[in-house]
Amino acid sequence: MRSTTVYLGTTFPDNWLWARYENNCIDTLKQQIETKFKDNNNLLINLTWFGPKFNRDNSAYSQYLKLIGQKFDNLFLLSTVDPAMINPPQIEEIVLNLGNPKLYKIGNFDTEYHFNFFAPVLKTHFQTYTDQELELVDPKYIFINYNRKPREHRVKFVKQLIEKDLKKYGIVTLGKPDIIYDKDPNNNLFFSIGEKIENYAKNNHWFLGPDPFEIPHDVLTLHRMDYWQQHFLHIIGATEFNVWDDIFVSETQFKPILGLRPFLINGNVRTYQWLESNGFQTFNKYFNWIDFTDETQVHESLCQAIKYLVTLSKNDILELYNQMLPDLIHNRDRFFEFAEEQQYKINHLFKE
Repeated sequence: MRSTTVYLGTTFPDNWLWARYENNCIDTLKQQIETKFKDNNNLLINLTWFGPKFNRDNSAYSQYLKLIGQKFDNLFLLSTVDPAMINPPQIEEIVLNLGNPKLYKIGNFDTEYHFNFFAPVLKTHFQTYTDQELELVDPKYIFINYNRKPREHRVKFVKQLIEKDLKKYGIVTLGKPDIIYDKDPNNNLFFSIGEKIENYAKNNHWFLGPDPFEIPHDVLTLHRMDYWQQHFLHIIGATEFNVWDDIFVSETQFKPILGLRPFLINGNVRTYQWLESNGFQTFNKYFNWIDFTDETQVHESLCQAIKYLVTLSKNDILELYNQMLPDLIHNRDRFFEFAEEQQYKINHLFKE
């Protein structure tokens, strides 16, 4: 019996950098599945923009609906450029509808088949900076918190910064309101640092048309270097927030690592442990009187850290930065090792 592998999925537009790597990843995994699971009926679903809510936008989910009732031996759910946009009950339903195949959740899932999609891309394409360009000499800003899409946890944190009069100590961006993301019809916040989409056209990695959030989706640089050079703490506006979600680490977490900055995370608190288990140093240990792992107190904990840093002099900040510098350099060096490891995992996920 010859192996049969059915593929369903939508990828990013071909002119986006992510799409090139997404397609390469899919092709590589398809070949491995064909070899490893020969004599089986296999179904590989790319979860980019896949699910009931996307049924009108692309044909992948509607194609899946036509397969209901067929029996597959193995089902592979692949999440790369985005978190999986179907929840566990929906996954259970898909498995049931396809004859209870063996399920493999690969990519952005907390399984043995996890790999990070972004690191190999950034290793090759992220803008290179010298140590002199990254060095903190004049800590004019206590923190930076960049946010493009106004996801609910990002909006809530920015509101706390405003309410506690802490926003003035840092650089904050937040994309224009969108009820899909912030679910708050009364949100009217919008903060920009004046960047334009055209500023990043040279990277040829993202769309150049109108952006509803009016914040460039720049994944390959550290944004404005005058701000980067003069800020101390990077507060990551992560994509995922809920502690029960699978870990999703993208360029937002890697930017402070590549840019030699300590970071704290407005996102899934389990990310600290994920980073540590993958060989990275985290910086909540420098604020050991604050609990950053309590998912109910994330925004309050971040505000406490800022309040503490505000009490320090510039010399104190520079001394703390120099104390952290060995960890910062370690993280940057570790990133390039990690990126190679992830590419190896992609290339050998189902090889003997």
